[in-house]
Parts: sequence; C-alpha cells; structure tokens
Amino acid sequence: MQRMKFRGYKLLFENRSAAESMVRQIDEFPSFFTPKHDRPLIIDCGANIGVSVLEWKTRWPGAEIVCFEPDPFAFKILQANIDVNDIPSVRCINAAVSDCDETVPFYGDVSARGDARGNSIDPAWGQREGTAQTRVKCKRLSSYIADRDVSFLKLDIEGAEQRVLSEIAGQLDRVAAIYVEVHETDDSNGYNSADQIEQLLGDAGFHVEAESRFDEHALPAHLDAWKQSVGARQVQLLGWR
Repeated sequence: MQRMKFRGYKLLFENRSAAESMVRQIDEFPSFFTPKHDRPLIIDCGANIGVSVLEWKTRWPGAEIVCFEPDPFAFKILQANIDVNDIPSVRCINAAVSDCDETVPFYGDVSARGDARGNSIDPAWGQREGTAQTRVKCKRLSSYIADRDVSFLKLDIEGAEQRVLSEIAGQLDRVAAIYVEVHETDDSNGYNSADQIEQLLGDAGFHVEAESRFDEHALPAHLDAWKQSVGARQVQLLGWR
C-alpha cells in the first residue's frame, strides 16, 4: 500500500491517480454550512478510501462520523486510514446505503488496485464493458438516523440517491445540511433524476442550489466514451436550512 500526506494525516491508497483526483476534488468541496455545535454528527455515504472523512475531521475535529463504503477493496483502505491515524469517533460500515437490507449485485472496477469511483449497485451506472461484478450488503439509512439530529449528510452513491432519499423522506427534517451528487443516465433518469431529487429536498424544507458537474475529477478519464454513449450526467445539489 502506498501513502501520501493529506491535511497532516497519512493517506493510504493503492491507486495513485484515483487518490490524487479525490484529493483535488475535496479541495474544491463547497463550504456552504457551519455546524451549530462542536460535536456534529456527519453521515458520509460513499466514503471510498476516506479522503472525505479526513477532510471532515480537519474542518470539525470533534465530529462523530458514520461512513458507508460498499466496495470491499476501498473499504479495507478506508478502515486502514482511520486506524493508522488513530482517528476517534469514526464508524466505518462496509455496505451500500439503499432502500432495503439485502445483498445485491455491485458493478464496476472492483479490484485491489481498482478505481472505485463509478462503482455502483445501479447497473445503469456501474455496469460497463469490461467491469467486474460482486455482491455487497445494503443498509437502510433510516435505521442510522432514527431519532438523531444529523448536522451534515453526504450522498455520493453512484445512482442510488433517489431511492435512499425516498426511504428517509420522513426523517429529512432531522438533517441540517445535505450534499447530494446525482448520477443520471438516459436509462436511469426515470428513477434517479436531479429534478425529482431537487423537488424532494425542497419539499423537505431545504434551500437547494444545483450545479452541473463536468470537472475532470468526477470520473476516470477512460470513461469519457461511456459517458457520451449512455448520456451520463452528474449534478451537485447543496441543501441547507
């Protein structure tokens, strides 16, 4: 396993180009809210190898973080990054968030040195020519929110955003701020749509700002032809109260 320095932490990784891209991406992550207290609860869905977790702990050292990552290889590195840095109050869960508690197919570059960006339980997003397939556990996010107030919820889950938000619709009033990266294709637009998700968030009382995402860090460059062939689109939704 390789390593680099990030925000004063040791960042372990196997795929250098993916790790460097995620670091550049988090450098550009918008600061659109401030937690109301020193120990905010942050839920990070789609944590990958933990770059975002290290960022949240830099911004808010007292934060309690629950993070989900389904890819078995990315999860191993995620847990190693928490352990090697001895970071308190972080719980890592090797599962995808969805609207069920089941084991489901998982598609993408699933390998020890793979680039987990773009891996998904949604075949419209993750199943491409040459990709691998495995099975992963899914968890309902509602059971982790329950009666808790969430300072910040991040959803970057490659095409399963709408099903998760629909599943927790009755609990969204407990979420103070939210970031959703919506992943659409021509085939998935009917069930995972930025417009529908923006409406759902608006109905839950969020002020929502939308921004199309075309930057170079969104997906590996070798997926450019695939993106054009399926009409893949990524939209960032920022929501706050």
